[in-house]
Amino acid sequence: MKEEVRASRAASRKRKRLWQTVTVLALIVSLVGVIAFAALMDTKKSAVPETDDIATESVNNESEAAEEGEPEAESDESAGTYVYIAAPYTKVFADDRVTVMYEADLGDRFKQLEAVSGFVKLQLNERTTGWVTEAQVTTEATSVSDDDVTEAWKSVVPAADASTLDVLGQDIESVRAKLGASKAVQRDQVNEYHFYDGFFLMVRDQQVKAIDWDRQAVATPDVTATSSQNAGSWYEGETRQLKLFPYDGVMRVRLEQK
Repeated sequence: MKEEVRASRAASRKRKRLWQTVTVLALIVSLVGVIAFAALMDTKKSAVPETDDIATESVNNESEAAEEGEPEAESDESAGTYVYIAAPYTKVFADDRVTVMYEADLGDRFKQLEAVSGFVKLQLNERTTGWVTEAQVTTEATSVSDDDVTEAWKSVVPAADASTLDVLGQDIESVRAKLGASKAVQRDQVNEYHFYDGFFLMVRDQQVKAIDWDRQAVATPDVTATSSQNAGSWYEGETRQLKLFPYDGVMRVRLEQK
């Protein structure tokens, strides 16, 4: 009986050792498998860029493509330049581009502020802007010398006193101190007109911009005109302009400081 008990105990211990051995072997195999799997995953991972790198590269490429593909915003290169009125009696419109607020003369020179839908916006004086059609302005103005302009003026207004030219460009208060008070003053949206015997002064921003002699005999000066039309002629000098506007067998003569 004792021998049977000892045999049973020995078999039990043998099974226990076998089970422990199997368990240890299973653990070792599992550990080896985990290590091998981890190594395999690491190898695969090293062949692909990091997710952040992919995202950054994609965004950068798209931004560069957008920058290269998008055209630069076009600027109005003519804004801030000066243009000339190309036709006599040109209508100048208010901001609605319908209401006529002023009538500009051939050769009038204004600063262009912008161009929109076939219209250009002009700085008429320090406070006032207006619109004209693009077809009514030009940047081209062939010129002669101021001496030629003066001689042309003398040929069409022979009775005018040359000293009158000294008032061009002066402030109106200084001129009134010399010439005395004008007989009448008229105003429009852009200028004041101070009337004296035989001529009137066009005043803009408190400075004498031009002198006009009305009802003069029609004559043509011996100098090439910048623009000659049935309704008027314009002679562009270095700092002065001469303009002739015929009507009813006579003409209005304007000498203007640019």
